[in-house]
Amino acid sequence: MQQHPTILPPPALPDGSIPSRSREKEENLIRFQAELEFIQCLSNPQYLHSLSTQGYLGKETFINYLKYLEYWRKPQYVKFIVYPTSLIYLTLLQSSLFRERLADPVFVNELIRVGIKHHETWRTEKPQTANATTSTNNDYEKNVAPDGQIINNHFDDDG
Repeated sequence: MQQHPTILPPPALPDGSIPSRSREKEENLIRFQAELEFIQCLSNPQYLHSLSTQGYLGKETFINYLKYLEYWRKPQYVKFIVYPTSLIYLTLLQSSLFRERLADPVFVNELIRVGIKHHETWRTEKPQTANATTSTNNDYEKNVAPDGQIINNHFDDDG
């Protein structure tokens, strides 16, 4: 069996000895890591464009492989995914129109632009929840007199 340097050995036992893995367990671990790496590559629009230009996205066997990878959405697997965008692209790759559009470099550049824009703002643009809106309205009502005058202006520098 070929050695794979990225596969870590099992943890040592209390007596310091290292247990051996069965061949089946070793092969499953290799497959798990390869599929995880592939799934995460799907988060890169340039990689998707490369798959398109190489003709993979037109092959029925490859489309079936993408359908097989849907199991990564299950909770016991999704926790290993670092780039959740890969699951969005996995869904989009089920569409023949999306696969066709990936051959267009302008479309791929737009995917990249949208992705960058999302990552620039995803921590700053939080949608307001019903509680946050209610809290804001209550704070407003507490600071406005019946005649509409502001009682306590939070924006004054002298506070």
